[in-house]
Amino acid sequence: MSEKSRDLNLKGIILKKTPFRETSLILDIFTPDLGSIPVMAKGVRQEKSKTTGLLEILNELDLSLYKNPASDWYIFKSAELLKAHLYETNFRTGILMQGAAEIYKQLLLEYNDYAELYELLQQYLLYIRTIPRNGIAIFWRFLLKLFRLIGIEFSVNLCVECNQENNFVAYYPQRHGFICKNCYRPIFENFVIGLNREQADIFANLRQIGKLLDELIISKQTIDQINRIFLMHLSEHFHQKFFLKSVEMY
Repeated sequence: MSEKSRDLNLKGIILKKTPFRETSLILDIFTPDLGSIPVMAKGVRQEKSKTTGLLEILNELDLSLYKNPASDWYIFKSAELLKAHLYETNFRTGILMQGAAEIYKQLLLEYNDYAELYELLQQYLLYIRTIPRNGIAIFWRFLLKLFRLIGIEFSVNLCVECNQENNFVAYYPQRHGFICKNCYRPIFENFVIGLNREQADIFANLRQIGKLLDELIISKQTIDQINRIFLMHLSEHFHQKFFLKSVEMY
């Protein structure tokens, strides 16, 4: 491979940054071409660095990188800012943006079309800025869309037992779906997560939740329970523990 062919120009969104030694950063960047890649940005934390303010979490960049042929690392050369998604957002909106970054960071996927995942993240980051209240419901809808793209969708309308649109009373992790009131039996008690009416209604309306935001009053108990169910669904499919530290502060 020639030296020139090791240079790459591509778009990316910074999911995470970690200080490295005294002057450098390690960046996790999600790209539409390669998925999530590790990037070493050398010397960018120096006092007079030209990249000050450029390499921030959820900044979307036009990147110039060098691929180290001897490792999986990419070396940062330069970048142009396309969008600072976190800039001038309120605390709660910022939390919901960072929640999306956390999920993407934990999904170590071999995927056929990273461009789809990139577009979903990009559109979500732009849209969530416009939501004045109950943004957590839009975050849940984002997760629902993400699950569909990566092939682990669960139905928020049909019971996993009878395949009918009945009132849900519990989430059944091992079946990757919900159980309705008609199908629920005491034998399920130790294997399911119970839902109250508020939680069941949110799941039932999640696909069109954007039209209902002004009407919703979402309790902290419901937020915790629905987050738990989404994370459990991920864990059951990928056999690893997922977390949402940022969204816990919502």
